[in-house]
Amino acid sequence: MKLPIICMQCAQEQKQQIEGFSFVEIRDDGRYEFTCTNGHQTTTILQQQKFEILFDIGAYAILDGYYREAVSSFTSSLERFYEFYIKVITINKKIEEDTFISSWKLVSKQSERQLGAFIFLYTLEHGKTPFLLSPSNVEFRNDVIHKGKIPTKAEALDYGNDVLKVIRPILNDLKENYKDSVNKVVFQHLSACRCDNDKDKPVSTMTVRTILSLSVYEPGHNELSLEDTMLWLRMMKLQQKA
Repeated sequence: MKLPIICMQCAQEQKQQIEGFSFVEIRDDGRYEFTCTNGHQTTTILQQQKFEILFDIGAYAILDGYYREAVSSFTSSLERFYEFYIKVITINKKIEEDTFISSWKLVSKQSERQLGAFIFLYTLEHGKTPFLLSPSNVEFRNDVIHKGKIPTKAEALDYGNDVLKVIRPILNDLKENYKDSVNKVVFQHLSACRCDNDKDKPVSTMTVRTILSLSVYEPGHNELSLEDTMLWLRMMKLQQKA
């Protein structure tokens, strides 16, 4: 999977879009530095959160025939979404960022602790138990990740769709009812991606269209199944090869 990056200097100079349009490899830190075909050195920070990117990586893995890797990426996306949810709610409760970071360090190494934190924070916030992956999905995930099970394409798609069913309702609730807190989490991410020497050069931010998206509000987008997104992803892959 690669990201489409547009040179903002080209855009400002009203160059043809393709001249400043490049595909770059995904980076863990969300920070992309490259030189466009017009020689402009560009630094772009991706606004997307980790859970958004990881889910797309899983979808691309299915396109490429790597079904085990798809299950792993979908699982990581869900875990990072739980972290994102916890961040949003703690900000909504006026918890300082340093306090959150200090507390998160105590659970960051163990996914079961993170899940427990999510379950009880959600329960306190909404007065009900959150909808989670089914026991059969958990068993399937563990077999794939820990026991070396090689899933079929259909199994990977089913698992991805079930992860969507867990994340989407909560994500929609966050976007509708916790907008300010969501925006603060995104701003924290953008700030963390900046460097001291950014003061001496232009730095832009950008968003990309992802299957799970904080920035897309089209009603139909969140109703698409994983299979429905494949045509769009195939078109993106063809552009990357062009």
